[in-house]
Amino acid sequence: MRRRDLLLGAALAAMPFRPAAAREALILGAWRQPGEGDRLAAFSTGGRAPLRLGLEARAHGFAAHPRRPLAVVFGRRPGWEALVADLARGELNQAFAPPEGRHLNGHGLFSADGRLLYATETRVEDGEGLIGVYDAAADFVRVAEFPSGGRDPHEMRLSPDGGRLIVANGGILTHPDAPRANLDPEGMDPSLAQLDARTGRMLAQRRFDPALNRLSIRHMAAVPGGTAVAMQYEGEETAEVPLLAIQRGEGGLAPLDLPDPWRAACRNYLGSVAADSSGTVLAATSPRGGLTLFWDLAAGRALEPARLRDVCGLAPGDAPGCFILASGQGGLVEADARRGRMRPLAGPPGSDSRSAWDNHLLRLG
Repeated sequence: MRRRDLLLGAALAAMPFRPAAAREALILGAWRQPGEGDRLAAFSTGGRAPLRLGLEARAHGFAAHPRRPLAVVFGRRPGWEALVADLARGELNQAFAPPEGRHLNGHGLFSADGRLLYATETRVEDGEGLIGVYDAAADFVRVAEFPSGGRDPHEMRLSPDGGRLIVANGGILTHPDAPRANLDPEGMDPSLAQLDARTGRMLAQRRFDPALNRLSIRHMAAVPGGTAVAMQYEGEETAEVPLLAIQRGEGGLAPLDLPDPWRAACRNYLGSVAADSSGTVLAATSPRGGLTLFWDLAAGRALEPARLRDVCGLAPGDAPGCFILASGQGGLVEADARRGRMRPLAGPPGSDSRSAWDNHLLRLG
């Protein structure tokens, strides 16, 4: 996602950015419109769209500043630059890049005080994972880097106290010359690592049984007392492997027992994971299966899934148990996991049923 690819053609919908109304979600997402290219938008479930920008390439993940109306846009791995969106002015006004020999992996986050941005990265020469550290108060100058604890770090989150980075190391050896290829499937070593956010020191690392070394840990969500992780299996689609797990306290990765028909329909691939606004329901999307899985965290049981073709983008909705779902083949919906209901959303201006939404959504505020 280079500067020349993305900064060209930025266009603003003439509406100021402002917080959503009470209980109304404001969602950041990107989509591609046939014949018109890529778009970035902040939109609400109530129909407001205070931000709409044109892009020239696909976005992947986003990081929202905790105190300022600012977001960083990451492209798909391998990414060579990230963009800074000023949400108050409605501009893509800056780009920054890792040093030569590193590429971005599609995700990042801000420190609790907003001073630093952390980005998951890969060192090209050997495929080892890094966390790049950038000073958000000084034009995103790179100030440090430290090992992620494995190959292919993807999504990460900040611990509730802000002191630890929780990193999903996918374990896959990649190279920019073959960006979607797994170059060493037998040598995969996925893990969930906890790093000291100040020093990068490894504090803890959790793995599955070695027999599940091809179970790539990709995405995560905060749940009460721990972290939920969603996986993608680098093997046969029909293999019976866990796809969702939760890690709490000092414990290991505990798989969630999904009903066989739903697990099998996902074809061993989950795209995004999120908890609802109350922290009582977990959701995970499967674009291959056209399913969104729901898990009642209090009752410890699966709920009836929602069906939407090529669903991947996911964010908490307005009310407990509700989620915003986005399809890569067109369409936005709000799903109520507890009531088993879905309703279509209009989406931002310029989007319609043909709009191909990208992999991730982010709730702002």
